[in-house]
Order: sequence, then structure tokens, then C-alpha cells
Amino acid sequence: MKKIAIPALVICALALTSCQQRLIDFTVISSKNVTLRLPNEAKGPRTEGKEMKMCTQPMLKAAVDKAIEKAGPGYDALIDGVVYSRYEVFRSGWVVQGTPIKTSKLKASE
Repeated sequence: MKKIAIPALVICALALTSCQQRLIDFTVISSKNVTLRLPNEAKGPRTEGKEMKMCTQPMLKAAVDKAIEKAGPGYDALIDGVVYSRYEVFRSGWVVQGTPIKTSKLKASE
């Protein structure tokens, strides 16, 4: 009886615990359409960043950073973005797609 009780107690304790992990820090986020006064030269071509891991938890922030860095120098944010959770054989991760922008080129509203 004791041989069954201890493993059962350990399994119950593990099942009742939870963990928390920080996924991303953001400056601006919206699920609604937002109009930005942005000249065409401040927008780059649509880009994609991936963060896939086999044994550890992939970080969403790394996928966003890769998408922005892939756009080139001067770009520092993404608009019209989509975040996908991807699961492959033995790997899982994040895919982020969006249009990179140079926020230094934003026009003030008149």
C-alpha cells in the first residue's frame, strides 16, 4: 500500500502545481486597425521571424526580434503583425510575421 501511496501523492502534487513564463514585452499592442501617419519609405517589406526549440521553451520575444532584425537597419517595430504557435515533430515554437517600420519617421498628427 505504501508503495502505491507515495508515487500517487507525488503525481497529484505535480498535477496541482503550475508554472509561469514571461512571453514578451511590448510597447504598443492592439487587435484593432490603427491608422499611423507613416511615409512609404518608413515601411519595409513584410518579414517573418521564427524561434523553434526542441527541449526548452521558445521565447516569443526572440521571434519578434528576429523578424525586426531581418528587415534591416533602422527598423524598430512591426505593424499588421500575426503571431503563430507552431508545433513540429520534436520541436515547438513561435512564428511572427509583420510589416517593419521606422518609428523615427512617424509624422505628428495635425
